[in-house]
Amino acid sequence: MPADRLDRRSFLKVAGAQAGVLALSRRASAQPSPEAVVVGAGAFGGWTALWLREMGWPVTLIDAYGPGNSRASSGGETRQIRAGYEDRELYTRWVLEAFDRWKAREAEWGRRLFHETGRLLLAPEWNRSLETTKAALDKYRVPNERLSPDELRRRYPQMNPEGIGVALFEPTTGVLKAREGCIAVAEAFQKKGGRFRIGRATLGRRSGSRLTDVALSDGTSIAASSFVFACGPWLAKVFPDVMKGKLFTPRRDVFFFGTPPGDDRFSYPNFPNYSEDDSLGYYGFPSIDHRGFKVCPVGEKTAFDPDTDERLVSPYQVKRARDYVALRFPALKDQPVVESRVCQLEMSVDEHFIVDRHPALENVWLVGGGSGHGYKHGPVLGEYVARRVIGQDKNPELEPVFRLKAQAFPA
Repeated sequence: MPADRLDRRSFLKVAGAQAGVLALSRRASAQPSPEAVVVGAGAFGGWTALWLREMGWPVTLIDAYGPGNSRASSGGETRQIRAGYEDRELYTRWVLEAFDRWKAREAEWGRRLFHETGRLLLAPEWNRSLETTKAALDKYRVPNERLSPDELRRRYPQMNPEGIGVALFEPTTGVLKAREGCIAVAEAFQKKGGRFRIGRATLGRRSGSRLTDVALSDGTSIAASSFVFACGPWLAKVFPDVMKGKLFTPRRDVFFFGTPPGDDRFSYPNFPNYSEDDSLGYYGFPSIDHRGFKVCPVGEKTAFDPDTDERLVSPYQVKRARDYVALRFPALKDQPVVESRVCQLEMSVDEHFIVDRHPALENVWLVGGGSGHGYKHGPVLGEYVARRVIGQDKNPELEPVFRLKAQAFPA
């Protein structure tokens, strides 16, 4: 056999080696498959991770304490879902979409997360806030009704309307199970192939204007092509320079009052959500799942550290809650506080959400600024963030609304 000829076995070996080299070359030159890390498993981060996963991306979701934990802004028992937003119609539109998405996920997951309670906006007189809210509700055909004090007495004899001149009633408003919802989102994310890790994440290695990985508190690191930091009040801790003065995290004391034995007048579905502004303000919900009648005094301006501050209600807020209950709901004035919570808000300077790229790291997204109204929007905001991350933004007009603003809170 001539020396320059190959037998069949030798030919296959050479051809196989050449094919292997070619395949390796192609893999080396191809772009790596996109992968995301989402830090924060609350309302914004959990839904973003779930949407990215459903869009086919490999995703790792990281939270320092776990979904629905007691330190999280999304970790309370209940949160309100309402369409009334004065003249900020963007959020009215989003809530109407969110209603449908929450109900669809309830059906998908086989668990109840939404209770349609209705909502009373109580005021001494008709004002601009009520006027603009009603105008938006009418525009988007959201059922609503203006009620007089006499009508309030007839419908809700368990409430004393003293000092109330008018109310705006939104019958389709409701209550969402917040802690349970966060857990449900995380479970769905994992069932669909997402990876979840408990750990405190910090910025890891960089390559030019890109973040390469995040470092976890156990000494490990996780690499990705895109990173979403949706860690609520912790954003200022992870990014102290960029987020300086951009968020304010006041505490909020929440009380659940017991109801008299055999008295279901203050329980779902016999009483709606309510909110009322005086010099400070109050809001609350009917008893859901027999946990107690919720009363929340608002207006607190004390900054709160979500990691280290103890979650003990203040005597001042206890008195405020009791005084309000004695006035507005006399049948509950001698009832005990059966549960209490201390949570925090994460207010942005204009109370719009924050969805923006890090100014120096092009593959890092900052997501937060729930501003006391973010939870309900999770299913819609999560898709919006996911589409921004993957470069399929369908709403470019919203970019300046959610941009990290130049303004800052006073030091």
